[in-house]
Amino acid sequence: MPREREEFFRESNTTEREKIFVLAFEGNITEEKYFSEFKNSNKFKDELIYLHLLKREMDDTNSAPNHVFSKLKKEAKDEFNFKKEDELWMIIDTDRWKNIPKIIEACNALENMFVAVSNPCFEFWLLLHIKDIQEYNEEVLELLFKNKKTGNRNYTETKIVEIVGSYNKTNLKTEDFLPHIDNAVSRAKNLDQPQENYPTKLGSHIYKLIEKLKKEDAE
Repeated sequence: MPREREEFFRESNTTEREKIFVLAFEGNITEEKYFSEFKNSNKFKDELIYLHLLKREMDDTNSAPNHVFSKLKKEAKDEFNFKKEDELWMIIDTDRWKNIPKIIEACNALENMFVAVSNPCFEFWLLLHIKDIQEYNEEVLELLFKNKKTGNRNYTETKIVEIVGSYNKTNLKTEDFLPHIDNAVSRAKNLDQPQENYPTKLGSHIYKLIEKLKKEDAE
């Protein structure tokens, strides 16, 4: 029998909220740091939403979308008795994965399950905080889409470094990005193609999740 959703509140020693959001990530460091800091900021609807981040062990290197899906389903969806208002989200990238449509189809078939895809990677969502990519020429946009690695960095990471001076996936400086989260939401919405279940070109659907978690009047 599934556990009661109220256990989330008892285990975290918090008061009950109207909705629970559970997030599972493809990456095991950068995304978790970003959403953890967002949760602790004055931009988050703390009085209405309880946000739970599924932890991944540091030695868990299996980042394939189907692994993220299985983790979210096994450790949240099948484990707890959620209300229909609660939402369970996968945060994944297109990167090298070919099975994104099947993962989205599997999520859509289950109540409470959602997916936010970034194309090509989570760092593209970060870049939208600090750069209007419409200012790039076609050559740079194509390089962003291909996102090839040079040394230890992919192309998107090099563009972040050009703007903020440094970037470390294992030690994300959220202060470089979170103050500009409204820009990221606006820019991602402008790139979005409503008829698509996920961005097949440059884009990120993380904005859809952030809009639900963010206070409307947060500075």
